[in-house]
Amino acid sequence: MSEAVAPVAGDRGFLALLLDVFIVPGDAFRFIARRPDYVLPLILAIGIGVAFSAIWTQRMDPYQFMKTQMEESGAADRIPVEKRAEVLQTQAKIFRVMAWVGPLLFAPLAYWAMAGLFLFVYRFFYAAEITFAQSMAVFAWAMAAYALVLNPLILLVMALKGEWSVDPSSVVQASAAALADKAATSRALYALLRGLDLFSFWLMALLSIGYGAVIGRRARAAAWPVLILWVLLVAAKCGMAAIF
Repeated sequence: MSEAVAPVAGDRGFLALLLDVFIVPGDAFRFIARRPDYVLPLILAIGIGVAFSAIWTQRMDPYQFMKTQMEESGAADRIPVEKRAEVLQTQAKIFRVMAWVGPLLFAPLAYWAMAGLFLFVYRFFYAAEITFAQSMAVFAWAMAAYALVLNPLILLVMALKGEWSVDPSSVVQASAAALADKAATSRALYALLRGLDLFSFWLMALLSIGYGAVIGRRARAAAWPVLILWVLLVAAKCGMAAIF
């Protein structure tokens, strides 16, 4: 039997609610479940992504970035030496465009898709009375909190090291990959270790608490769809790393 969502009294401003997501997420998401406004957190999450791209792309070298990515993935070995410079120049130009298209277009579409996916899962498998607005609100608030912490931290580490033409996802060493020698570790295993990331676990916890508040279940009961999706994503990354 599901547990009723505890009523939440009073009203809260945007900043107060955002702070509560960090400090008392259960209380915050119970409030969000009653008043599922996702516009402001969605704008915040997108804005953080755009700001990150603006700062990063001004300081990094796209040619050097793409060269490093190709070398580490092994793709450079499949391109004739005489054509590598031309390919890299083309990819560097495309990258500059994608660095802006990503946060402005792909990120919002991904948020809507994930909210729709979780809406379907909790309705179909949990028989929960959840609306799209509630699903979108949980996802938007969780992503806004996640981006608000991780993106500035990545920029800070880049600035302190003076290294900008690197993969942002590898800058903050908060995963098990920090304990492994990348050169001596298989690509699939290294991808798996990178998936064991503290920030990913925190995001999953926020989503589990949030959806638990919406469907009237404990966080650990609501965590299964979030956990399964994470496992599938990590498995996909390991498979891609093994193939390419």
